[in-house]
Amino acid sequence: MNLSRTRSALAAALVLTVSAPVLAQVPPDRIIMGGRAAVLVADAVYAFPSARPRVIAVGGTDQGLGTFLQELDPSFPSKPVLDRNAAAEVYAAYRPDLAIFKGALKRGVGGALEALGIRVHYLDLETPEDYYRDLEGLGRILGEPARAAELIGYYKGVVDTAARLSAGAARKPRVLVVQAVGDAWEVPPASWMQTRIVEMAGGSPVWIGANPGDGWARVGLEQIAAWNPDVILIIDYRRGVDEAASRMRADPRFSLLAAGKSGMILGFPQDFFSWDQPDTRWALGLFWAVKILHPDRSASLNLDAEARRFYRVLYGFDDAAFDRVVRPRLTGDHGIR
Repeated sequence: MNLSRTRSALAAALVLTVSAPVLAQVPPDRIIMGGRAAVLVADAVYAFPSARPRVIAVGGTDQGLGTFLQELDPSFPSKPVLDRNAAAEVYAAYRPDLAIFKGALKRGVGGALEALGIRVHYLDLETPEDYYRDLEGLGRILGEPARAAELIGYYKGVVDTAARLSAGAARKPRVLVVQAVGDAWEVPPASWMQTRIVEMAGGSPVWIGANPGDGWARVGLEQIAAWNPDVILIIDYRRGVDEAASRMRADPRFSLLAAGKSGMILGFPQDFFSWDQPDTRWALGLFWAVKILHPDRSASLNLDAEARRFYRVLYGFDDAAFDRVVRPRLTGDHGIR
């Protein structure tokens, strides 16, 4: 046995064992994001200011209502925009030291990048609990744990406020959330953020049980009429929601429903993105839903002030920036004056 060679091998192994965890904590310099849900990932990452100049390329971040990230990062328009279905080789060509994806990509492009030796971090971003965990993970990997704690504190405060305002209500309004897809309507799965928002706001989602899948499910007028919801909240991701909401309100078939009779067919608020989805803006969607479902119990909740606070806490906007960037894009029945 060559004792000298054995000692050298053991020493090298020890160095690797000690160094690997340390190296893993070094904040990345070249961040890349992509996939079909890249916008959700990017909006969360850009809530960490130090990460913005380190992003070198991103998948599509415009759902159809405009590109928000260019308002945070002056260099964003010059950064490459990746195809949402780009292969691992495309990402690897940019020589990233960190790729950030939704967890669904772990079996595809994420796993392929890991096989190439590129560090990959996955986010779930589907529920409030996911957000707490994912923000903590981003803070750790980006070297901003204090910022992560600030963001988690903000979201937990929103959830606690919504619970307090809706607690003890005499009844839970029966709510239907539908996405407008042309002349058709779709409902979300029970586990998605849209459902959670209604529940946390003190409403009863009427479509529970109608969509056991993992994506939007089409429903017909007969089913909507059978549910006869007290409130209908309409979503349209790629266009201003006002048109879809006006179309439903003007349809005599919907005017016979409880929501139609009471004037409670409403468009979910939007700015660059609709507030119902598991984007960072779900906090605004939750506050809005509480105000809509329990106006008597939430009179103290000022939606304008909360929207301004969201953009200040998440993205550093002062009132002037909010009025310049966000307010002109507000559509839907947002209640902000």
